[in-house]
Amino acid sequence: MKKLLILIAVFIGCIYNSAQAQTSVVERDIIVQDTVYVPHEVIEQLGDTPTIFVLSKGEEFYRNKYVQMTYAGVPLLVTGLLSQHYVANKFYNLREAYAPDFHFPADDYLQYAPGVAALIMKACGVQSRSSWGRMITSDAFSAAIMAVAVNGLKYSVGTLRPDGSTHNSFPSGHTATAFTCAHILHKEFGEVSPWISVGGYTVATFVGVSRILNNRHWISDVLAGAGIGILSTELGYFLADLIFKEKGLHDFGAPDFSIPDCPSQIGLTMGLQFPLSSIELGNGQRLISSTGSRMGVDGVWYINRNWGIGASATVSNLPTVLESRPEEPLSIDAATVAAGIYGSLPLGENSRFRVSMKALAGCNFMEHTDIIPNAMTSETTGFYYETGLSVSFLAQRHFGVNIFCDYGGYTFTATHTALPEYGLYRTGKHNYIMHNLTAGFTTSILL
Repeated sequence: MKKLLILIAVFIGCIYNSAQAQTSVVERDIIVQDTVYVPHEVIEQLGDTPTIFVLSKGEEFYRNKYVQMTYAGVPLLVTGLLSQHYVANKFYNLREAYAPDFHFPADDYLQYAPGVAALIMKACGVQSRSSWGRMITSDAFSAAIMAVAVNGLKYSVGTLRPDGSTHNSFPSGHTATAFTCAHILHKEFGEVSPWISVGGYTVATFVGVSRILNNRHWISDVLAGAGIGILSTELGYFLADLIFKEKGLHDFGAPDFSIPDCPSQIGLTMGLQFPLSSIELGNGQRLISSTGSRMGVDGVWYINRNWGIGASATVSNLPTVLESRPEEPLSIDAATVAAGIYGSLPLGENSRFRVSMKALAGCNFMEHTDIIPNAMTSETTGFYYETGLSVSFLAQRHFGVNIFCDYGGYTFTATHTALPEYGLYRTGKHNYIMHNLTAGFTTSILL
């Protein structure tokens, strides 16, 4: 375990040193300003060709080998570590509201599917990054590092599983295995087609979500497991590269780091929902909601570089109490479907960062209509609207991450029955609107 932490520290140090290293300034008829940089390896590849591809200093930093090794795994692992308590409980409530009886035992086997796919493709003659010997060595290192990291944390952190069975919940071993296998598939065959990588990561994500729905893991366990799986694979391939050097390595050429002009995408969204209003029930009584959780899918098709149309589908859970009886937990659970306009603006020329905005409208569907048993029953559907702002980072040609903040509201009609022992005397139908602010992130596939 200590060796693993030392290796991670060394890689982070390498990133810092690489970022601080002085890069070459190219002269071609005129002196190029110090805002333009060309890596040495690119200059060597160009030879006497007249075209020079220039990189900004920030872009060269991003393409650094050690940045590429850690930019996905480290944030996932850190997010998992930081979200173990408060955030994990919020998403557990979401599971209890929508899928309390979910059971999917096939994830015990599905976790290996991307790795099996890699072996089958290799056996069928599909060109991969590595020879058989080099691939098996890389995979063995990756699996060993993952197993040490997962079991070391499981029995040192001692987190109780959500089903109360054992104290080895953090991190998720199934998710770590699935993402190790998916990242192996990506490393070996991602240059053949990016959709091979998309397929592997989709299966791994499904395994992680099923572990939450099966009540075996908190969301923090799954995030950390995904980070460990990706980092373990990167470390495994790094060690194998030190041993084999250029032997048994197929050159696919320079990887595609291009940024799509029209960044259409579909992604998995998760965030914390903060209520901005309470529900007045008359006679001084109120329903008060606290911070809840929200998950869903979000997709947008860009017509041009800046404008597109899209839609989202989400489920949310807001823990709620009657002000006069705070000891009795209630909740407002709403699913939403909405569509509308999206806008996007790059932060600089050819920047990997973009600012996006949206304006959506649609319907909300109340999951549990008995908001206050025997006193307040809502109708199933209502109107929903949402607007939001996000910052997107296009990590690779087909993968991106959005950090967002959305403001929205949904209406519903509720039928009241007097319940004097609760101090509730309102009767008949009444209309309400809930205003919420949601902050979170989206992992996206760029189409």
